[in-house]
Amino acid sequence: MSPARGPQPAPSSRRNLLFIWIGVFVGLMGANFVFPFIPFFIQELGVESESQVAFYTGLTASATGLSLTLTAPLWGSLADRFGRKPMFLRALIGAGLLIGVMGIAQAVWQLVILRFLMGAFAGTMGAAAALVAATTPKQDVGRALGTLQTGQFAANMLGPVLGGIVAANLGIRESFLFCAALYAIAALLVYLFVSERPVEAGEPAPAAPRRESAGLIQNLRVVVSERQVVLMLLLLFVLWLSTTFVRPVMPLSIDAFARGTPGEGRVHLHLPGLTTDLRKEAATGFVFAVIGLTSTLAAVAVGPLGERIGYRNTVAGAALITGVLYPFVALAHSLAAFMLLFGAVGIFQGAMVPGTNALIAASTPDGKQGSAFGLAASMQSMALLLGPLGGGFTSGLAGIGAVYVVISVILVVAGLVAVALVREPDVFAARRAPRGA
Repeated sequence: MSPARGPQPAPSSRRNLLFIWIGVFVGLMGANFVFPFIPFFIQELGVESESQVAFYTGLTASATGLSLTLTAPLWGSLADRFGRKPMFLRALIGAGLLIGVMGIAQAVWQLVILRFLMGAFAGTMGAAAALVAATTPKQDVGRALGTLQTGQFAANMLGPVLGGIVAANLGIRESFLFCAALYAIAALLVYLFVSERPVEAGEPAPAAPRRESAGLIQNLRVVVSERQVVLMLLLLFVLWLSTTFVRPVMPLSIDAFARGTPGEGRVHLHLPGLTTDLRKEAATGFVFAVIGLTSTLAAVAVGPLGERIGYRNTVAGAALITGVLYPFVALAHSLAAFMLLFGAVGIFQGAMVPGTNALIAASTPDGKQGSAFGLAASMQSMALLLGPLGGGFTSGLAGIGAVYVVISVILVVAGLVAVALVREPDVFAARRAPRGA
């Protein structure tokens, strides 16, 4: 018998991951693709008042988040019964069709309804994570989910840029149709090249996905009966909250820098080898791009780091360090310092979510990954709903700086709770054990 080299990912797992990544990138880019010009589209639909445009823009976003929060656990449980690949295809096809129909909407109320339906029928990331978790050996799932997460970060970073370019050259309505075509291509690639065959280390993969006979409620009950999974879902909510809580005040912080710069609406940026004045809108875009870039790099590194020091330690450490960094963000007095600090925040935030997803995947009973990641998607949607409200309320009550301090305290507490209550799954602990043990 040849010497053991440790379990290696099956070729089909690597191929699956590649095409699921493409599906995630396209699926999540679609939401970001049309987001930048939603206010302009609302104006095109006949809403003229600036306050009404702002109201309907917020309403469309909230409608999507609300419906996704309500339906994600249902889709996840159905994935455990009928297969994760069909649910991933459902998310891509459903979102693509609805975005295409948005391009022919004639009234703002139609857009609100379509955005609500999109949230109900989409849920791309949760479906993709469940599919990866079910078709990757558990000891490799951390690396796989970290790689998958880069698709989300890259889509968040590039989607608004590409969407703006397409809208400027083709038109707003045509952009919706262009985006729908991208969804169709992604769905076709997933259908042709992704196979759902559960893979366990050291065992041959079955020829067909395992079908669970348990009902929807029973699937969810099994998942929430696992204390570790519930803890990780709550932690995931807090980690997503840390990004959405500060998002409403970041442009306001940049606007404050603009007040001290000559020229209306311009911000001074001084870096080694670069000194320039930027429009505050461009400065805001640069900050989000820096966060997206550093988060993407961190998501790639979370797998090797988790295997070396443990995923529990990686997530807890990232939460603690991010919590420590946020008060310094509140003290930043220049765009350069603000941008560099948020770049550092992005590094550790980028490790938190895929690390937590890896812990959820390794702690979930076999065959229940869809239910677990359906609940995870619901946690993310709740954070998208509640985070901006909480950040805006805190800012109005105590000022912009208080937002960064409050989320700092929340993250430090979350990190300490993770250290005290979350255990490293056996499959990860065994992989880190000494070779001679």
